[in-house]
Amino acid sequence: MNTVTGSVMVGATSVMSVPMNELDASATHFVEAAVTLLVANPRRILERGVRIEDVVHASDSSTATFFRKFSTKADFLDTVVEHLSRTPLPTDVHETVRTHVTDSGASIRTTVTALVAQYFPAIVDRTSTTESLLDHVFSGPSSPTLASNYRARDQAVLDAFEALFDPDGGAFRRPFTARSFAVTVNAIIDGFRIRSQVDAASVSADVMSDAVLAFLGAVVDTSGHHQHLDDVMGEVGVPVEDRPLPRDPRAAIVTAARDEFGKRGYFMTRMDDVADIAGVPRAACKTLFPTKPSVIVAALQNRVDRLRESVADDQLLGLDELAILRHHMLRCAQLASDEIEFMDALLVAVAHDTYGEPEGLISIKEKLNLPAIIAPVIARGQDSGIFRKSSSPVDLAAGITNTLLMRCFTRRQNSPQDNANFVAELLLDGLGAH
Repeated sequence: MNTVTGSVMVGATSVMSVPMNELDASATHFVEAAVTLLVANPRRILERGVRIEDVVHASDSSTATFFRKFSTKADFLDTVVEHLSRTPLPTDVHETVRTHVTDSGASIRTTVTALVAQYFPAIVDRTSTTESLLDHVFSGPSSPTLASNYRARDQAVLDAFEALFDPDGGAFRRPFTARSFAVTVNAIIDGFRIRSQVDAASVSADVMSDAVLAFLGAVVDTSGHHQHLDDVMGEVGVPVEDRPLPRDPRAAIVTAARDEFGKRGYFMTRMDDVADIAGVPRAACKTLFPTKPSVIVAALQNRVDRLRESVADDQLLGLDELAILRHHMLRCAQLASDEIEFMDALLVAVAHDTYGEPEGLISIKEKLNLPAIIAPVIARGQDSGIFRKSSSPVDLAAGITNTLLMRCFTRRQNSPQDNANFVAELLLDGLGAH
């Protein structure tokens, strides 16, 4: 605690000695008096500190009573800071929102407007806002109480979101997630709250509800199309057909497809969108790449060819079959890491029976046949007695490849080396203890 001219300032860090919920009425009265003084004239407190005699006078009590309740000034000020952190946790948010949804006839705009109007006076209340700001200053950036309060507020926003969009459902446009959505909504509320204290005329319930609705409209997708945030800007800008044709249209299309696969996934990516982003006329794009699988093949063909050449080189160098498989697994894991977007799309395209693109799927299975690269190696290992002959080389090669890729897809946080070693130990060494 800092002292100024015999007064005690509220410190930034402190340890509670008496929990607020254990204070009696007299002690609570002292604390509330101190908070009232802080809120009423923060500048005076900055100049003179929190004077105990002022607190006693405001409480209409005595110094003797004060020190019977608090052994030291520091204990008292710790309790004052803890009082500032009191934020009632939201309750029955879901039920409250659902009631408004029902009353509004399921209108999102009417519901949000009614909710903001209901809570607006409390949001911009000068006393509670000042207490909140003082809490941020005095408690410090690492305050567990502040962090807990924000988590509770974020959860309240998510509860409101769930109630607002039931039963039709709504998804967040990427890259927004539930967490970033809740944080942003609370940031919007906090911004209006602070602005209202210095410019009340510019902050109204209508302005706040319009801001929240605009954010919901941009971030929440109710179409079921798994959209990206970029989609809301789709109509803005110069038509891409007016741009000059890229010097290398094929490369431009592959680059655009990588971005779209990464944002939307395989099924929701449209080749027309890829063409527009690449700056290639749609008809020309369809000529170069008739289907999505054809783009995947173009993007991965060279990498798969290098895998095949690397296995051939290992054989020329005289490596045994086990070493060749281990090397191949590491190279495949590195490919999955380097080409996440296209490898994800490859997995989906092969795993699902896409009737509309039979030629594309045939092309993928022929040109990007990863198991076929190691099937001959496994066959030689079976002939030499290194590998069991209980299954065909083709089935074993497919099992090894699928297991490795699934490991890479589900353990992206691991390095390619770690994923390759895990699968190699599991499939080549087995589960038995040696």
